[in-house]
Amino acid sequence: MDSLTELAVWRYRSYLTDRAWVGQRMMHLLDQYSQGGTPDYRSPDPEYVLSVYELRDHSWSKAGLDTALQLLTTPSVLVNRQNPQNITPLGTGVEDAKFRDGWEHPEAVAFDGGASRGVAGWSGVAYHPQPDERALTTSQIVALELDVQALWALSSHVLHMIEEGKDPVMPAEYGWRFLRGAYVRLTTARPTETAQHRVMREAILATSELPDRLRAAQDALRDSNQ
Repeated sequence: MDSLTELAVWRYRSYLTDRAWVGQRMMHLLDQYSQGGTPDYRSPDPEYVLSVYELRDHSWSKAGLDTALQLLTTPSVLVNRQNPQNITPLGTGVEDAKFRDGWEHPEAVAFDGGASRGVAGWSGVAYHPQPDERALTTSQIVALELDVQALWALSSHVLHMIEEGKDPVMPAEYGWRFLRGAYVRLTTARPTETAQHRVMREAILATSELPDRLRAAQDALRDSNQ
């Protein structure tokens, strides 16, 4: 691709097919692993797509690299999304202006643990690893995001039930003690955790607001003896 705008257009145009595919895949897994299947239930398509980009080679200066990581994490600022069926670019002038002004998204969090740098946002992570240090791998980033997104969905489910005036009912192994343990595991550094992984974890947790949701869901389940 010749520009980050072109990448942004591809990303959002692929949403429709990607979300439909994931919805179908989730339905297949539910049918496969649920007892007796789920003939009367249809899983809705995901609401959004989380992206992870590993930027290996580039020709930007330091300031340009910082802006590029910001735009990779939050590419929505480069496209017009008013019509999801017809995503259009805002034009190369918009991207050029972002680089000229050193643009930063107000809700994105930059992180580094050495020479390698990254940016975490609500719907994406961009990372530029340096080969001469113990940088993060894409698998490590994806593994953490999967944990965060799964726990975010679980805690949101509990809180939505509370909002609807219902008492949340959970399997015993996934009650408030499970959420308490998940909160501690996510927010506590491990003895073998690298500085790169620690700052990434802290940035992703900050942008997802997961710790607050976990605590709220934990309190709700504890109040209902779940």
